[in-house]
Amino acid sequence: TVPGPRGPAEEAAAPLQPPAPLPPAKPPPLFGGCWSCRLLSGAGLLLAAFWIYQGPRSSMKRGVPPSMATIAQITFAISVGAWGVVILVDPVGKQLRKEP
Repeated sequence: TVPGPRGPAEEAAAPLQPPAPLPPAKPPPLFGGCWSCRLLSGAGLLLAAFWIYQGPRSSMKRGVPPSMATIAQITFAISVGAWGVVILVDPVGKQLRKEP
């Protein structure tokens, strides 16, 4: 066979390089970036959490010892409140990747 413009030794020495990886796609903002939608939803969840929390709190103020249902309701209220804070803050995609 007749070698091409490059000899067989040169072809073996030049490894194929994979294409450069694309940067990761940025996730879309929560609620499409609608600040008023996030404010309304987050504030609504925070108010709902406060309302859920008031039920067991008022019974405990009257001196009723907390039951498992009361503890579960308080835990659920805290979870709903945390969800409201996450919607207001919208932390998705805002963290910075540490370079090695």
